[in-house]
Amino acid sequence: MMPSAVRHLQTTAGPRTALQTASELKPPVMPERLAPLYFGALGRRLFGCFHPPAGSGGPASGMGLVLCAAQGHEYIQFHRPFRQLAIQLSEAGCAVLRFDFSGCGDSEGNQEGWSLEGWRDDVAVAIEELKQRVRTTRVGLVGLRLGATLAMQVAETRDDIDAVVVWDPVVDGSAYLSEMRDQYKRMLRYAHVLPANDDGGGDEEVLGFPLPRSLAAELDRVDLLGPQRPPAERVLVIESNEAFAQDALREHLSGLGTQVDHRRFSNPNLWAWTEDFGRVHVPRQVLETIGTWVAETPA
Repeated sequence: MMPSAVRHLQTTAGPRTALQTASELKPPVMPERLAPLYFGALGRRLFGCFHPPAGSGGPASGMGLVLCAAQGHEYIQFHRPFRQLAIQLSEAGCAVLRFDFSGCGDSEGNQEGWSLEGWRDDVAVAIEELKQRVRTTRVGLVGLRLGATLAMQVAETRDDIDAVVVWDPVVDGSAYLSEMRDQYKRMLRYAHVLPANDDGGGDEEVLGFPLPRSLAAELDRVDLLGPQRPPAERVLVIESNEAFAQDALREHLSGLGTQVDHRRFSNPNLWAWTEDFGRVHVPRQVLETIGTWVAETPA
């Protein structure tokens, strides 16, 4: 295990350099070599998009990356930035696989099958799919919010993960649930339906998505500060919202002997609620930081 090392970087940028809305960017162009695909076991097939490395001479050549997206409303809000990240990483020489978790997006299944355990299995399946496609032994995981949490949990159980990037990971599941429920209540103040009108039957709804009781129970037990096994030798912690402070996670990982880079970004509009996803913010500095850091992963 490499000696523990922690680096900090506070970044504050103007709205035109760190953030751009999707509508201000050039119209999206489908990468010529992008390969949409289904993979995994019949009945639980996962939809994904494979981005082959754009060339063999990139700074991250030979690295394979699995991207683990956020869930619920955060998945929708960050779909465009996550796609941009995949393209950027492939242009740097990485083989990238992004996918929808089972029961989500275009993957098979429905909310009745939602579980953290099942989604962790999905990450493992995606890792094996990526390895088969590019025959690489250098694998990294990049996750956002709950996807980052799942990436960490999977990496802790394996010995073949070289690097992990966690972008505003959910460290405390109980706090995550409270945060979503509070945001939902605030949103309903401007709607025509009040929580008091709910008949109490069936699953809970939060921010337009069902929250099965079993999944809520799993989330309530999430604690990234509990595991005593490092997820990888190198971990990049991205903090783009001061409400999702990651100092405790940084200290925990450092104590396990992980080489931790903790980067902070001041993006006040990044997490603002929007109903117009054509104007979602794309945090270019965050994406560029991830790309540069991945390229520094030792061969």
